[in-house]
Amino acid sequence: MTDTAQETAKRQRNGQQVARSAATFSRRRLLIVAAGATLAGCAPFVQQRPQLAATPFALRRPATFFADATVPRALAQDAMRLLAGQAGIATLTPATSLTAQPDLVLTFGAPPPHYSGAVASASPLTAISDLRTPVDNISAGQLASILSGTISDWKVVGAPVSLSIALHMLANLPYPNPKGVQSSVAAQSHTTFDSLIRAVSATPGTLALVPVEAANWTVKNIGIDGLYPAQERGNPAQATVAPFTLTLSASQTLIRQGLDVRKLAAALAKGLTATTPQTLDMIVVGDIMLGRGVNDQMVSHNDYLYPYRQIRAELQTADLRVANLECTLTDLVPPPTDPSTFTFVSSKRAVDGLVYAGFNAVTVANNHSNGSGEPAFLDMVHTLTSHQIAVCGGGHTLAEARKPAILTAKGLRVALLGYDMITPQGPFATATSSGLAPVDLETLPADIAAARQQADLVMPYFHWGIEYTKDPTKVQQQVAHAAIDAGADIVLGNHPHWTQAIEEYRGKLIIYSFGNFIFDQDWSRPTMESMLIHFYWRGTTLTSLRFVPTLDENICQPRIETPAEAVGVFERMWSGTDMLAHGEYGPEPE
Repeated sequence: MTDTAQETAKRQRNGQQVARSAATFSRRRLLIVAAGATLAGCAPFVQQRPQLAATPFALRRPATFFADATVPRALAQDAMRLLAGQAGIATLTPATSLTAQPDLVLTFGAPPPHYSGAVASASPLTAISDLRTPVDNISAGQLASILSGTISDWKVVGAPVSLSIALHMLANLPYPNPKGVQSSVAAQSHTTFDSLIRAVSATPGTLALVPVEAANWTVKNIGIDGLYPAQERGNPAQATVAPFTLTLSASQTLIRQGLDVRKLAAALAKGLTATTPQTLDMIVVGDIMLGRGVNDQMVSHNDYLYPYRQIRAELQTADLRVANLECTLTDLVPPPTDPSTFTFVSSKRAVDGLVYAGFNAVTVANNHSNGSGEPAFLDMVHTLTSHQIAVCGGGHTLAEARKPAILTAKGLRVALLGYDMITPQGPFATATSSGLAPVDLETLPADIAAARQQADLVMPYFHWGIEYTKDPTKVQQQVAHAAIDAGADIVLGNHPHWTQAIEEYRGKLIIYSFGNFIFDQDWSRPTMESMLIHFYWRGTTLTSLRFVPTLDENICQPRIETPAEAVGVFERMWSGTDMLAHGEYGPEPE
């Protein structure tokens, strides 16, 4: 091969590598770009830098550090930690305001007067709204029209109903300029991110633009041209809106003493790049029941993958997938032929469908999983685990049933616990016999503490509530709150066969019921609909949610609903949520 041909082939390989690396969104890539620009001198001082001293700079006292209100609290804390020991700054101490004339200032806005700054990082502009806004994605052009006032209703950009757009903003946070259009619409201004996020989450139809570090699960990340920074979803190479720019500035006093603020900003960029965790996308669904009518469909089609064929693509987008398996998979007991049976059995071959769909773990703590007897139940547990599907909520003994299923992805270990509050067809486990894990508020804290020793995230999944209702009971809430008080990171639940309320408690999320994911209850719309939910974790922080409503067709094939189709399931979920917020509950169990 000639030199020219070799160079051409090399360029082609490099181009292919760049294309592959651009396929996944990562804030880390933006940080690397910012760090490289800083090191290369492509991110110049905002003000002209005075001549540096010839001797190496070393500050012999703690540097005072101030992050203004445009910087999310967690990012400011990370910056303080990462700047210590860099470029002659040994330690840092926080300053409360600019009036104290701090040595260093961090901002997403302009550096204050008499300070010189360098770019330290880029943070993707993130569009946030309240969780109820029925729009998933807008274009940069539509965003510009919203900011200019040309578009003032979410229905214009795809909502199935009319809903006025209410703009909110953080004071002194300059928006990157989308398509050359600045905001000309009056926006409600907030002085802190905390007050901004609270207002956005509580007000229907809101829209605000923030750095990705400010977003959390209480608000919705609306995509801009398919980019969802809080979920690390989309291709950043195709970003159509500029990111926010984080600037680190130093006082003229330190500059004259020899501080190289470019070097310090580059060190911060490098530190943020190295310490920013990947985002873990975890899907959780509700009931999967593979017996009775579902089994008949799989047998008639001679296809045990049949239930998942319309939804597999969505499931495969996540890193982990979890479900409640409400049946027995075994060849030790034949599936009942009675179409009204409550003994849900399918062939051991049905595990192939769970593998095909990509499920990593299931809870078997429900009222139907051990209805075919101990041998069949334990046979199913063995079948699942031998196919690398972790099991929780049941086992040979109570100690085994109370143990978590441990999953690992994106550098995180997740502990899933399963508990049943509904009287099962088979027995609850005991110290010497097999069965299911019951809800026991005396032992629950110990279970969660033990799981915490093994994992970064602890998630109990409860089987509870009243069938065919949208409103949780007071008992459900008491158990959920007890789990969070004991240290759970999130609480999951199912059994009512309808999608139920969600709740925030002590900053943590409770999902009371996902509804039927795969079930043969096709007699009503609520029993055929469910909510598949993506949970996006950045480290141990839940940064975003994505609700994906599904409709169970052909007895057992869930598919994603359109926004217009999903109005009913969202109305049930939000109605139950509002009732719970006002202290109103569903019927108490007998």
